[in-house]
Parts: sequence; structure tokens; C-alpha cells
Amino acid sequence: MALSNLQKRVGQLFAVGFQGHTLSPEIKTLIRDFGVGGIVLFSRNFSDAAQLQALTLALQNEARQAGHERPLLIGIDQENGLVTRISPPIAAQVPGPMALGATHDPEFAYQAGKSTGEILGFFGINMNYGPVCDVNSEPLNPVIGVRSPGDDPEFVGRFASATLRGLRELNIIPSVKHFPGHGDTAVDSHYGLPVISKGRDELERLELIPFRRAVAEGVETVMTAHISLPEIDDTLPATLSPKVLGILRKDMAYDGMIITDCLEMDGIRATYGTEQGAVLAIQAGSDSCMICHTFERQTGAIQKICEAVESGAIDKSRLEEAYRRVTSVKERLNWNTALRQNDLATLERINKRISASSYEAYARSVTLVREKCGALPLSKTSNIVVLFPGDGTPAGGAVDGEGMGRQGSYEVTPYLEAIRAHNPSATELKYGEAGLSAEQCSIVKDADAVVFISLNARESPYQKKLGHTLPGLARTLITIAACNPYDFLEVSDIETYLTTYEPTIEAFTVAADIIFGKSVARGSLHVGPTVSRTTNVTVGPYDAGKDVDGMIDIWVSALPTYSLPRESLRALFVRHNAHHFVARLDSKVVGFCLAYLNADGPPKIVHVAVLAVTLDHQNRGIGTSLLTETRSFFRKQYGIENLKLGSSFPRFWPGVPSDLGEDVQNFFTHRGWRLSSPSARSLDLYQDIRNFQSPEKYMSRAKEGGFRFAPLQPEDYEACLVGQRKNFSDKQGWVEAFVKLHPSEYPNSVMVAFDSQNQQVGWTLMLSDPSVINYVWAFPQMCGPNTGLIGCVGVNEEHRRYGIGLAMVSSAVENMKQRGVEGVFVDWVALDGYYEKAGFATWRSYRPGEI
Repeated sequence: MALSNLQKRVGQLFAVGFQGHTLSPEIKTLIRDFGVGGIVLFSRNFSDAAQLQALTLALQNEARQAGHERPLLIGIDQENGLVTRISPPIAAQVPGPMALGATHDPEFAYQAGKSTGEILGFFGINMNYGPVCDVNSEPLNPVIGVRSPGDDPEFVGRFASATLRGLRELNIIPSVKHFPGHGDTAVDSHYGLPVISKGRDELERLELIPFRRAVAEGVETVMTAHISLPEIDDTLPATLSPKVLGILRKDMAYDGMIITDCLEMDGIRATYGTEQGAVLAIQAGSDSCMICHTFERQTGAIQKICEAVESGAIDKSRLEEAYRRVTSVKERLNWNTALRQNDLATLERINKRISASSYEAYARSVTLVREKCGALPLSKTSNIVVLFPGDGTPAGGAVDGEGMGRQGSYEVTPYLEAIRAHNPSATELKYGEAGLSAEQCSIVKDADAVVFISLNARESPYQKKLGHTLPGLARTLITIAACNPYDFLEVSDIETYLTTYEPTIEAFTVAADIIFGKSVARGSLHVGPTVSRTTNVTVGPYDAGKDVDGMIDIWVSALPTYSLPRESLRALFVRHNAHHFVARLDSKVVGFCLAYLNADGPPKIVHVAVLAVTLDHQNRGIGTSLLTETRSFFRKQYGIENLKLGSSFPRFWPGVPSDLGEDVQNFFTHRGWRLSSPSARSLDLYQDIRNFQSPEKYMSRAKEGGFRFAPLQPEDYEACLVGQRKNFSDKQGWVEAFVKLHPSEYPNSVMVAFDSQNQQVGWTLMLSDPSVINYVWAFPQMCGPNTGLIGCVGVNEEHRRYGIGLAMVSSAVENMKQRGVEGVFVDWVALDGYYEKAGFATWRSYRPGEI
């Protein structure tokens, strides 16, 4: 079957799974005849290391022979912990997200990312469907749970970011999931469509925070969630919704690849159907459709999209956009790497190294939540009974049969062996739906100690029931939540309680070491209601009459390198377009966020000018809260989602000051602000003009073109305003500056460029009066008492690129020099190297940003 050009393109937009340990006829057909660009691997596809390596090599060879321009994206859910596709003995076990969170050290997440990358890269897998950016804010969540680092969005963002960094260093393409956030649901989207009744403001305060950070840090791919958000889109689930994906595409300005979660999950299959779901997903803005199981649905979806393109239901530009994004991700792949076969003899060394690294993380994660005095350590010779859930235990659709709906289960033997390593006589009792028999109850009562193991007991009534019963039966009860820490977190009758955050034997072995006194519990609980995140600090709108003095005090202490007079700060703070927020501890101001609305007309622009927190209250989340409340205000009051760093009028910094250091820049990136690249800077410039000479090259060129330069005169004032409104109507503050500076009251404040017909074609402010400058511009006064300002430099569009601007600026500087000005300040310069031609040099540099 010859591939059409359309089918080649559409096929590249699919990631498909298949059955078996070798290339099935179906997967060969999909690669050769349908041109699929991605493969999803599951544990069902491999049995040992050699076979897995042979499989990925065979897949890439099949694609190469079929004429694919680039290697296949071969991806897998190697989240680690609960969801580990490549597990021991093939590869060393790596701690999962919530276990890593319990270490409270993102360095462990970074190392886990590197370990995962090394494992995947060894086996020829180039993409990981992780890390999870869902915030597990609902303890009863059946699909996320311990797959998330925690229940605090900033915390989740830090750990996901560290994992991303580790994966990238090993050249693995990550995919953060599940956008816009699957954490606040009690329904598993493998088996139904969860509904999250949250509006945009609530999402921004929780679910979207980790995703914004990942996008700001340039994540390559994002996976969608099959959830319903009726407050955002009351018709379509997130995966199929242009409104929901528009948050990612438009508001976050994300131009990377969006991939759907599997379209055979009931959240899509049972409502829209897999094939039609694929069409709707591409229409909504996804670039890659994942279909993991059924050949007929995979081929049907590809054909359905081809038909939709041919009929115009999917615009060809949308197809090309998706193809471009997938291809852009694939550009980092090459055939030499894809067809390389690593030496299996090195795998043992890799696994030993990763095991050692992972053990330290496990040792730092397992948590002794509470302990009854004298209960620990257990005796190595006493009569110990281990209770383990023998019936099917809930594990979620991502684990249960890998999404095929089969019940999950765990063997007790490795857990019992971990206990017997300390107490060889320990015995095991499996408990189930029927509860304990009379004989088992007698054994429990007679035991010196009972080790009760639970696995996601909140979703398992029989486990929950026994957990509540045991405190009245056992002499000494040690409860280990061997997966979800919420099992008995709030049950005070269970007085000795440990949690491992995942059901791996590696984590449980550490727990066994702790209860027998071989090691000390070093993990710290970071989820649940017992974790205090509250402070006495409140955030609200500023009161110009009460708060400004406190705000100025904070500026003086927090920004000592930008020392400004108090009266200047007061004039800059209190404006008609100001909507500032302050953080108060009781009545004392401990932080502030200056924000100005630039209501120039659509779209309205909000400038976040300054964020500062008093030194003794930093690193307590106050800055984050100030930004959150500021954004919420503009969202609710004006319907504005996007904010910019820096202020236009009044003018502070045009971005994050580079001299404040990387920590300040990272603060904003980590909270989802998209900063420009370090090379794409904005600048403030300065020049000592006491010996200034206009560059002859530009002055001569302008003169030859018939242009002349002169200060604005009263008779030319109205024509000047016409020129400003014609060229710069989108900059209200700019126009207002010229309106205010009538030459009768403020002579020699504007330099004008005239053409040969005596028409005004260019203008620049050339201010020397400190009272005028300091009312709008914050920083020229830092350069000296005799500093003037060049600002609002503009030329008619049809007269640009003729050197008029530089000649006009030079003429303005000459005029200011003659008036006794000794230095000149130019702010918000984006044209690197332009003003330098007239002798200016960088005073400060900044990284613009927006969210």
C-alpha cells in the first residue's frame, strides 16, 4: 500500500501501542502503511533486557526501511514508584514522585530523572510520559495519588522541574501530564469522565501552577487529561476542548507538542468514540493522538483524520501546524542513535549505580508519621504477625492491567521476607473481604506485635474496616501504609503509623529497617491536613493613605542598589492607574506588588512593576501570594489573563534586573513567567555627555536627505500631537507625555525631525528638569543630579531606516549639553547596538517577561 503524502503526515501525529514481545503484523502495518510516528510501550511488550532492546531496535529498523525521515518516538510511562513499566530485575527501581517529595530535596528528583533517562536511553526509548504535574489535592483521587509529588502546587512544580532537568540531561524527551490537572477528582478517567467544577481563577491558584512552570522552562511536550471542566467548557472534555487547550496555547504561549492521553480510555471512548475523539483532539489543538491498544481503532482514527482534512473539517493549516510541532520534537533524534545497540554487559553496572542512588532517596523518604511511646523498635525474637491484603487491591487504571481494566494485586512474599530479614519467625496472614476469622483474630490477639500493611485503604472498604478494628485487638500495632499515605493518616487510634508512598519492595525494606531499629526514619510528611501551610500574613489591595510609607520602607531594605528618594517613590507609587497589592502581618506591611493598568484600548495591558518582600519574611510564599492575588484581581475585574513584567508609565524596570541575580530571575520562571532568553535583553543606557560630539556619519546622511532637527516650538505643538496619535496611539502614556510637555510651559523638552517639506517626521523627549523626569522615570536620578533623559524616540513609519533617529537623538544630546546637562539616560532599549552608535553604554540590563 503506497503512502499518500496526507497519510504520511497524519500518521506522524499518532503514538500507538501493540500486543506482544515482537513486531506484530499490526504494528508493522501501522509503521509501513500508515506512517505512524510514535510507539507506546507497556510491560506487556517485554520479558527481559535483551528482548526489550531487540524490540526497540526492530521498531526503528522497520521505520527506517519504510522510508521514515526521522526515527520513531518510542515512549513509555516510566513515572517510577507505583507506575514503573521497566522494573526489576530488568532495571533498578527508582523512587516515585511522592516518595521523592517526602525527602523535601529536589536534588533527589533530579537524580531520579537522570537514572530514568539512563535506563530508557539504554533500551532505545527516547520519550518518557512524565513527570506528573498533577497536584493531588483530593486524597480520594483514584488515578493520581502517589503519582504526584504532593498536594501543594509550588512543591509539585519544584519536583517535576527537577525531574525534567534530569531526563533532559540524558536526552530523553519528557511529557508533563495531565493538563490542565487531574488531581482534584474522585473518578478514574480510565473508567469514566471526571468532572472538576472549578473556574479559571481556581485553576490558576492550584492546577495550572506546575504546568506554567514547565512551560516557562521550555518543556518539549504536554499530555492532556480526560476530564470535564464545565466552568471552562460545558460541552467538551479537556482533551477535545479548544477552550481548555487555548489556556495552554494562547495564555501560556506554548508552541510545543501537545499529546493526548490514550483515546481508548473510557473518558473519551465511551462518550465520543476513539476515532471521532482523535478528530476533535486535532481540531482542538493537540498535535499527537495516543491510542494504545486496538488496531482497528488506530487505523480508523488515522483514516478519520485524513477524511476530515480532505473535507475541510480539519483545516490544512492545523494539520501542518501539528506536523511541524511533532517534527520539531523529532529533530533531536538521529538514526545513528536510534539504531545503536548498547552492550548488555554494562546494564548490571548501570543498575548497581542506580540502586545505590535510589536507596539513599528511599532512606530519606519513608516516614514515621507518629509513634506510640515504646512501640518501636520491634524485637527480633518476638511473636510477630504480618497482615497483608489478600484480595484485589485498588491501584488505579494506570496500573491495573495497564489501563485495560484488570484488577491490580501484589504478592506478599517480598514484604514478608523484608520483615523476616529482622525476625525470621514472623508469620503472615492474608486478610480480605470476609475480614478475619475467629482463628485469625485469636492469632492477632496472641501476637506480641502486629504489622498491618494497607494498600490504598481509602478506596478499599475491607482494608479500612480492619484498620479501625485492629487497635482494639493487637497488643502492639504497627501500621504501614505501603502506598497512599492517606490510608489512616487521620485515624488517631492507629498510634504508630508509617508510610512508604509506593508499594515497591525497595521502599518497604526501608520501613522494615525502621521498625526494627536498624535505621532511623528520615522522611517527612508533606501531604494531608496535618501539614501546616498557613501563615498570619494576609494579602489585599493597598491603601494609598496607610500603606505607602511601609511599602517605601520595604523598598529601601530589599532594594538597596536602587536607592531612590522617598518623595520620588511616593509619586511613582500613587497613580490613577495603580492597582497594587500588599502583604500584611497584622497591620505591618511586609511585602508589596506594584501593578499598573495600561488601558490603551484592546488589548489592555497590565504591568507588574515591582515585587518586594521585607528581608525577614522572604522564602515564606509571600511573593507568590502577592502575584497570585494581583493576577486574580485583573482576571476578575478586567478579564485580563496576561500580565507583563516591567512598567511603562510610570517607568521602572523593563523586566527582571539582571544585576539582582539568577535567583530573582528563577523566582519568576518557577512561577510560570516566561522570561526572554538572556541574549534578548532590554537595556537602560547612560552616557556622560560633557565631551559629546555628534557622529558625523549620521548627521551628514540626514542633512543630505533634506532633514533638519530643532526643538519643538509652540506653533508646531498641534502637529506634533497629530504625529504621536498617528504613530503611537497604542502607547497612551507615551502620547500623554507629549501632551503634557507644551513648549510654552516646557521649552526645549522635545526634539523634532523635519523633512525637506518642513513636515514633522520624528520626535524624542529631551528632558532636563528633574521634577518632570522623576515624576515618570524612576532611575535617571541614580546617575547623578545633572542627568537628563532621552525617551519616547519615534519616527514616522515611512521614514524609518534612513538614520533619522540617530541624528535626531544626537541633536537632542547636543541641545541638552548646551543647557548644562552632564549625563543622559535612555531607558527600555530593545535595539542592542543602536544607541551605542551615538556613544551610549549599558547602565543595567533586564529580562522582559510575561505570564
